[in-house]
Amino acid sequence: MSDGPLRGTVVLEFGNLVAAPYATMLLADLGARVIKIEPLGGDLSRGFGPFQEGESLFFMAANRGKESVAIDTKDWRSKRLLDSLVRKADAVVNNLRHGAMERMGLGPDRCRELNPNLIYATVSAFGSTGPYAGRAGVDVIFQGESGMISITGGPDDPPQKTATTIGDYVAGTNAALAVVAALAEKPRRWRRIDVSLRDGLMAVQAGWNTLAFADGQPERTGTASPFLAPNQVFEASDGHFTLAIVSDRHFAILCDTLDRLDLAERYPTNEERMADRDHLVAELARVFQGGTVEHWLETLHGAGLPAGRVLTIPEAFADPQAVHNQMAVEYEHPVAGTVKGTGSPIQVDLSPARAADAPPLLGQHTRQVLREAGIDEGSIEKMIEEGKAVSP
Repeated sequence: MSDGPLRGTVVLEFGNLVAAPYATMLLADLGARVIKIEPLGGDLSRGFGPFQEGESLFFMAANRGKESVAIDTKDWRSKRLLDSLVRKADAVVNNLRHGAMERMGLGPDRCRELNPNLIYATVSAFGSTGPYAGRAGVDVIFQGESGMISITGGPDDPPQKTATTIGDYVAGTNAALAVVAALAEKPRRWRRIDVSLRDGLMAVQAGWNTLAFADGQPERTGTASPFLAPNQVFEASDGHFTLAIVSDRHFAILCDTLDRLDLAERYPTNEERMADRDHLVAELARVFQGGTVEHWLETLHGAGLPAGRVLTIPEAFADPQAVHNQMAVEYEHPVAGTVKGTGSPIQVDLSPARAADAPPLLGQHTRQVLREAGIDEGSIEKMIEEGKAVSP
């Protein structure tokens, strides 16, 4: 959003794939100007499908609202440009391999010399320091080494990961949050922010962690909650739905609604329901198989109980509330044409906080940003001719 709360803020991104690009896209959605520095071949995600007119939709999912500058960072003119950009930036965000920013001449110490009030944020696999600082990793590694895979799925299932690359999006959100907090500091000063992808996954399973701290490794429970019952997916006559009972009062209402007061008498507390959950769930399952999903949702919602459908992704985006919240958006891309994408989960002043500009072509803003840095037209064209910069 052009008039967002971060308008006037300049963010320099050295990002690849998802985590840092997602972080800076959130900042762009909130009004920041994000200048994405890409290698001559582009962000690796530009090579990931699906494609539309040869342009990666995967790349577009985390890069709307940015300016792309594609340069050979080893070239002396590029180094001059990058120094100039760091001096003027409010924040630098990167998720490059350990040591890559230092090799580029833009490690934290150098950047602090260039800009003493800079916010310098690094998203790394395991942390910028410590025994694993030099290890590479991608999402499935972090899901495995955070304990997340060990608690995902049912008791008899083989190891399973969550479908989405949740570690990338959690780390990106954490990085964006930390940058915004540093931007709000008065007076502004140098801040170095480090966000670990694995730490992010360990943090979001805080509830499960309490079980491990208390009794050791918790057992997998499928869609059921390890804390509350009944709280899981149930099967109706024509599909599945979710039901979440979070209090004894809710359970009493459920039993009254289903005309199963015997269950209310037998399981008045959550502790008793958890102790005999298998029997309780089996009793409820027999009841729910006697009606359709819509019947049960209407019945449960009418009683004020939390319940929902199990939707496919297309069904979720077609849902009236998702449509109202503008969670599906369209952009006019200069090559791919009309592109559909995911909207912003953040609203500001009751409007979606979303950058208006489509994701950039590789090097789409190279000339513009080089000019702003004071590099003359002849030098810009020479860089492009020599293969030291890319501009479409």
